[in-house]
Amino acid sequence: MTVGPRLRAARETAGLSVADVASATRMRATIIEAMEADDFSLCGGAVYARGQLRMMAPIIGLDPDEIAEYFDSQSPELDY
Repeated sequence: MTVGPRLRAARETAGLSVADVASATRMRATIIEAMEADDFSLCGGAVYARGQLRMMAPIIGLDPDEIAEYFDSQSPELDY
């Protein structure tokens, strides 16, 4: 499973909507939806994507370090 579906599954397991996560993180819902679809181009670069993943992780029940490492392992050439 790639990062996006993992995010969506964790959010749904936590019983949260995209709007809930957007409100808690102050991220735009469109960015969260894109990330859940494995599209990190709206994040502003890999560094920002990692930061946004770390910010979302505790809210949806994931470990921030683990999801950031997983992101790096899934897309080592990523440079948005």
